[in-house]
Amino acid sequence: MERRAFIQSIGLAAIASGATYWLARRSRFSDGYYVQMGTSVTAGGAFSKYSGSTPTIIGSILNMPAINAAFPGSCAGLHKITSLNPVSLCSLVDAIISNDWSLQATATGEIVRDAAMSRLMTAGFPSVTHLGLEYGTNDFRYDRPIGLNTDISKETFKGALNYSIQKLLRAFPKLRLFLITPTWMPTIDDLDSDDNPNGIGSFLREYIEAMIRISELNHIPCLDMSRMLGINKTNYKTFTVDGIHPNDIGATRRAELIASFMNSNL
Repeated sequence: MERRAFIQSIGLAAIASGATYWLARRSRFSDGYYVQMGTSVTAGGAFSKYSGSTPTIIGSILNMPAINAAFPGSCAGLHKITSLNPVSLCSLVDAIISNDWSLQATATGEIVRDAAMSRLMTAGFPSVTHLGLEYGTNDFRYDRPIGLNTDISKETFKGALNYSIQKLLRAFPKLRLFLITPTWMPTIDDLDSDDNPNGIGSFLREYIEAMIRISELNHIPCLDMSRMLGINKTNYKTFTVDGIHPNDIGATRRAELIASFMNSNL
């Protein structure tokens, strides 16, 4: 075989191999079903046209059905405002596992909350293949104690994450579960969270590092949005409507990053 023909044959084989690889990855996601749980950052609402569409955009990119099951005000652990405890991650996980929605089933008249609850209650978790948990925003802003690495208490941030992750993976061992950290945001007093702690003296970065550490201890991936999304105190007005909730540009950027992370890590 001539050298040129040989090189061409090698190149075509490489292209074919690459195409097969990417088709395999795409078909793997197309057989999947994505749910994203979290706070109002994920839930959206009246913030912008696409503010609640992050999971939908992710589903479009990865060619898989996706639903938004996030709740305004939600924490990972129990809430400083007790009326929000039914939509805390740990409470929702209890309901998912037991199929007992008695704490959550009553409609509240809050459109975003009630619509998300309806989607989550009918999600059919045995069919869910990929689950993103985006928490920390309200745990930081509403002074949830961080706790210890070994905690499984609903009273602490680490404890609620451990509790929820372990309970979900015991019930659904094939679930591709990952964590999503907060990005930069102001404190509840509208101060720079890089330099100002919350009411119990904990900084936002400590909640972010707590999520990363809990993901390591539970051997699941964690998307560090604070370092990878590129939003900070200098440019946040370009991507948010109020320093926290994404506008259309922010929602799209978030979705593209999460989809890319899933494609590379799940």
